[in-house]
Amino acid sequence: MGKVAKIHLPDECHRCTLRGAALCRAVAASGLSGVRPARRWRYRRDDVVGGDGESGWVFGVLRSGFLRKEKLRPDGRRTLIGLACPGDLVSWQPETRPSYTLEAATDAEICAFDRQTVARMTAHDSRFQLFQVQEAYESHERQLELIWRRGALTSRERIISFLVMATEFMPVEHCPDGSLIVTVELSRRDWADLSNTTVETISRTLGHLAEKGLVTTVAPGRYRIRDLPLLTRLAGVEAEPDRTGIPVNAGLPAPPQSAPDTRSR
Repeated sequence: MGKVAKIHLPDECHRCTLRGAALCRAVAASGLSGVRPARRWRYRRDDVVGGDGESGWVFGVLRSGFLRKEKLRPDGRRTLIGLACPGDLVSWQPETRPSYTLEAATDAEICAFDRQTVARMTAHDSRFQLFQVQEAYESHERQLELIWRRGALTSRERIISFLVMATEFMPVEHCPDGSLIVTVELSRRDWADLSNTTVETISRTLGHLAEKGLVTTVAPGRYRIRDLPLLTRLAGVEAEPDRTGIPVNAGLPAPPQSAPDTRSR
């Protein structure tokens, strides 16, 4: 196979701390002919990235924003089966017949590779291959965790656990009094669908938390959490390990080792 000079990456790419930047650097260092650096694709909130009947093809790293994986139930209602966060691998290829629609949950930007680059790198570069395997494993683990959360937690616990989870990959401000303010960038409807509940139930739960002084709304989509460890315990989940503030994925809290909560939902 032909070899060419290494691809030059912009300085901002070299400074990128997202996990998916490993793909960009692998392409740049591969020396393979016919490969090109990623190009930025931008999407507006609710744009379809890939879906039933769409001819779109995308493979790359989510640089900013959030993408939702959406399926329609037999009764016509939608359900969300996953959320992609900055640093995640984004792959939607019609030939693999995905069973879901991939849409922009917020304004989003993807560093996308062309088909030839993906084909050559997958065939000849072990780092590129390994990253795809690791991402597939992470996606599977997150799917299992989402199923556990929906089955083991009450509606209120699911809502609270999402708020706890949001502190790991959405903007957070730490306040002098020890509280923190998290900005939930998703719509209230997406929050409800990810938690398998309703917008109205979220409103009631936030009202209950405000009455207890645990969570207060400081602005639309911005919530002050007085005591995160306490809120984590109320959610019925375990705290996640520190992720050093780098947004890498939307992993849900791991299920506790005790028997699942079978209280009425």
